Amino acid sequence: MTATAPQQAPAPDVSEPGGTRLVDRVLRMRELAILAVFLVMIAVTQAGNSEFLSEQGIKDLLLNATILVLVATGQALVVITRNVDLSVGSTLGISAFAAGTCLQGGGSPVVAVLLAVLTGVGFGLLNGLLVSLGQVPALVVTLGTLYVIRGIDSIWVGSRQITAADLPGGFVDFGSAGILAVPYLALIALTV
Repeated sequence: MTATAPQQAPAPDVSEPGGTRLVDRVLRMRELAILAVFLVMIAVTQAGNSEFLSEQGIKDLLLNATILVLVATGQALVVITRNVDLSVGSTLGISAFAAGTCLQGGGSPVVAVLLAVLTGVGFGLLNGLLVSLGQVPALVVTLGTLYVIRGIDSIWVGSRQITAADLPGGFVDFGSAGILAVPYLALIALTV
């Protein structure tokens, strides 16, 4: 019988420079593919529309994303708790209409914002109480409150509309003003 020597693991290749390991780590990141697609989309859009990355174009992009960022931040807290809230859009709509109605009647912008926040908090508390105390699944509760809020909104709003022309100038200006291409609303969303 012949005895075989135990096999040893190959020694690590220490000749590989640190930069190569960093490049390997970067290329393995899944987010890199998303970033690459994002940059290609920006380049193609800019090629087709030279005003896309202008100061006004960037401001418009940030303003459009601001509301979604705020809603997504709140939704993220719900998702982290392994729940879902289907009523956020309806809550946003009725809160915005409440603030607009207050402003249209000559109310203070601070009061209008507080009214919108309290409206959202009220419906959020209703959802939370039904889920936690009533032991009803969040999906069922928020689907139900989505339709309840839409019903209230439909009865209250009817066919009325509130446009920017109906709101005080300072309130509208705050919505579009900012520092260079960054609107104040985007800074608020970033802070949140």
